[in-house]
Amino acid sequence: MLYDLIIVGAGPAGLSASLTACYLKLKHIVLEASIAGGALRRRYPYKKVDSVLGFKGAKGREVAERFVGHVKSEGGLIIENEEVKDIKKDGKKKIFEVITGKSRYKTKTVLITIGITGCPRKLGIPGEDTSTCVDYCLINPTDYQGKKVLVIGGGDSALEAAVMLDGVCNKVYIAHRKDRFRATEKNQERLKESNVEVLWNTELKEIEETEDKKRAILFNNKTNKEISLQVGHVFIFCGSALKVEFLKNLGLEIEKNRFKVKDDMSTEIEGLYAAGDITGRLRRIPQAIGEGHLAVYSIYKYLKRPYWA
Repeated sequence: MLYDLIIVGAGPAGLSASLTACYLKLKHIVLEASIAGGALRRRYPYKKVDSVLGFKGAKGREVAERFVGHVKSEGGLIIENEEVKDIKKDGKKKIFEVITGKSRYKTKTVLITIGITGCPRKLGIPGEDTSTCVDYCLINPTDYQGKKVLVIGGGDSALEAAVMLDGVCNKVYIAHRKDRFRATEKNQERLKESNVEVLWNTELKEIEETEDKKRAILFNNKTNKEISLQVGHVFIFCGSALKVEFLKNLGLEIEKNRFKVKDDMSTEIEGLYAAGDITGRLRRIPQAIGEGHLAVYSIYKYLKRPYWA
């Protein structure tokens, strides 16, 4: 079977793209390496998602389930647990071959919507890989009830995690290597209203762990003083690296951990498009939804050449 479109990734951008493809009657499938719903379902199921219109107070898992349910109700086919391993293009026929660990698919166009949360960026410090108390995402805050916890980072994910943990933990610290956060004003306001202790200009240098103690060794880059904190768990939120090995055969240009796209979401490779967080724009759910929608309209115009395009 030859598809009009294959969407790689079933997060907000990919699901929005699939819904649009359903309305435009494009023959398509969505390939997802794990479960549909993206980071909302895998990494932030208990996080409140207030930035999506109509979902105030809803948790990530609820939002993801609504997104997935809507797409399926319109006939969208989402194939879960099928990771894309390679994408090849036949330049003469203008056909892509999408190769997974289970099958091979042929399509006229490909839309990449894999997000950026699949491969967390590590600090590369002593004890990070051997410690049993380090995580790069917060799934369920209640798992850390009564513990003393350290959060590393200055973006939205770090602040949101710290605030959620504050409600259940004995003590929460958040350490940031700079003297200001890059998170949204709303998240900074929530942090100020919490009991979280902020450690400015502070970097995590080592994690020490024995049978009965876990200790974080920090360094204040302003005072040049070392800080030792006994903690029960450490969460590191220092960004993610794109997992794009499967695109190496295409020679796609990747710039500063993002895909370089044009205004219509197309890349420099004809027939290949990208949308969502991987484009490196706003990296918010509403933006991803909009980009997924725009990308499929661009694909429709590319394939069908409608008179109004």
